[in-house]
Amino acid sequence: MNGQEYLQQLEQRLAHYYDKKPLPKAPAFVLAAELNAADEGYFIVPSLKTYSVQHNEYLYAAHFDKKLTADMASPYLQFTKDAMAALKTTTEHMSSVYALVLICEQGVEEKAIADLQKLRQHKDYCFTLKGWSDLALYLVDIPAQKLYCNKAGVKEKAIFEFAKA
Repeated sequence: MNGQEYLQQLEQRLAHYYDKKPLPKAPAFVLAAELNAADEGYFIVPSLKTYSVQHNEYLYAAHFDKKLTADMASPYLQFTKDAMAALKTTTEHMSSVYALVLICEQGVEEKAIADLQKLRQHKDYCFTLKGWSDLALYLVDIPAQKLYCNKAGVKEKAIFEFAKA
């Protein structure tokens, strides 16, 4: 499986839940998608709402032809950090997850794997009264057919795993 095949597989898995979005101008992404989910509770009739929460997921995928280093990943990490800072929240916002998928055609440096797996990007909004955001980072090592992720990415790691033959 090469990077393009992996990307097509990923798009097929996400098609039912995510909406494709236009690609940001910089840095260069190959896929941008968004998922918005909401939940409401009410008392007896729907007009008596007791609570409402929103959960958003923003997915960005980048493709690398060379062996990935931590320096190559830094503009993408800065992009997600800036996106977290610019996110407009409401009192109904509960959480947002920024999923960054780095597809590496020539593999990933060992030091980059160690550094990126330990990475934690978290932002609270109004002391968590308006929710929080986390970065789920996924490193896709095409030659080794391996997937690495940080702690925030463990929960949804199965979505990004390679297809079993």
